[in-house]
Amino acid sequence: IRDSYVSLHVPLLDSTKHMIDAEKIATMKHTSRIINTSRGGVIDEEALYNALKNGNLGGAALDVFEVEPATSNKLRELPNFISTPHMGAQTKEAQSLAANVIAEKIIQILRGVI
Repeated sequence: IRDSYVSLHVPLLDSTKHMIDAEKIATMKHTSRIINTSRGGVIDEEALYNALKNGNLGGAALDVFEVEPATSNKLRELPNFISTPHMGAQTKEAQSLAANVIAEKIIQILRGVI
């Protein structure tokens, strides 16, 4: 059986809150894996926990949670779950770009452009 992955890249809106819920998880292969690096709350974490614990989903990786910091989140106890502390985008390249954007904005302010 081939593995399948669902990678979420959506904002948290009323229309995307818990867009991945028990009903959607039930339609996935038991070997599927979910990756969420977008926003906490787009996955129903209780439904995800139950699916992972009961073997109805292969695994999940989250960089974001509904409640952060997620220090007491029970998902973190599962062997088929991995997480990062909401800093998956903290790469050297991303930090360099952010520094350049900030410096440019400061220059624009000092020049009276903005």
